[in-house]
Amino acid sequence: MARAVTVYFVPMTRSHLALLSLLLLTTAAHAQMGGSSTFNFLNLVPSSRVAAMGGHMNTIRDSDLDLVLYNPAILDTGMHKHMVLDFTNFYGGVNYGYAGYAHDLKKVGPMAFGILYANYGSATMTNEFGESMGTTSSNDLAVHASWAKGFGKYFSAGVTAKLIYSNLAGYNAVGLAGDIGAMFHHPTNWTIGLTLRNAGGQLVSYSGNGGEPLPLRLELGVSKKLKYVPLRISVMIKDLQRMDLTYRDPTNSGPDVDPLTGEAIEYSPNIGDAIMRHFVFSGELTILRRIMLRMGYNYGRRQELKVSTSPATVGFSWGLGVKINRFTVNYSRATYHLAGGTNQISIAVNLGVHKPIPKPVKQEKTPKKKKTEEAAPASGGSGQ
Repeated sequence: MARAVTVYFVPMTRSHLALLSLLLLTTAAHAQMGGSSTFNFLNLVPSSRVAAMGGHMNTIRDSDLDLVLYNPAILDTGMHKHMVLDFTNFYGGVNYGYAGYAHDLKKVGPMAFGILYANYGSATMTNEFGESMGTTSSNDLAVHASWAKGFGKYFSAGVTAKLIYSNLAGYNAVGLAGDIGAMFHHPTNWTIGLTLRNAGGQLVSYSGNGGEPLPLRLELGVSKKLKYVPLRISVMIKDLQRMDLTYRDPTNSGPDVDPLTGEAIEYSPNIGDAIMRHFVFSGELTILRRIMLRMGYNYGRRQELKVSTSPATVGFSWGLGVKINRFTVNYSRATYHLAGGTNQISIAVNLGVHKPIPKPVKQEKTPKKKKTEEAAPASGGSGQ
């Protein structure tokens, strides 16, 4: 028998935000690492700008609609009628992307809506005798709505609600998740962002035997835009919900085994390495107010995915962006493995009132005052 579900919408106040923050932070203790949670496509990085800056970013507020996916507190009225489209050509024929739109609702505030999808392609099904039984496809989809509100001159907070659907070779699952974010912006171009993402659970599981945990993530970011150089430097601290990010195979009861040599992998505790796995460093240089060069370094990714004998540029990423009137085009390339990297492209467009990039004001030099020598009074002699 189908069950009717009634949803009530109530105005969001400061007390509601505080209560929601407490509930979401309480669930952080149940966060899981990769391999022990479901709907992990929620942590994909569709934004080419974010991909170029190490794959994590929640602390830049410059009317980039793509960043709302990582921190809803970034959303503001300056994104009214902004739209963004992202596409990523991933490994093995997998591709994923994102489409988003923002609108300022006068009585509600700025809101953003978007769709995140991942397409894993098709696969041939066979029976135990290797006989073909046709093909099947797999894909994931998440629809979200975000809302934000400013508190005073320097603070803002936002929330995101997500409806999730997944189809893996005919097995379906449905879930609900939420993000909550906060941001502090100082006039000296310091920004701090705090985000709790993917708090929620499954409504319908793949097997029907109970829900699986979602890939919850707690992140803190700090960004500084230099005063005399058009450079922004950012530091992200990711996965704060878990202290040790070193991967352990959950299927092994004993020590992990190297698949190439068959030898047991011995882990020696290293406090410095454990701390650095949380850090992502990035920089963004603006040239002529229209061209942005970006670079990032993800220490944790490098340690997890590098080949020890040939680490190459695993963990590094770079990209560029170009602003042309109402359009902004971003491109990035990130190296996940020695086998190659990923290419991503994003296109953002302002469908509302276009504000041209202001030209820098040239300060006129005040002419230096010339020093005038006062003539000494002539002294006359008396003749006889």
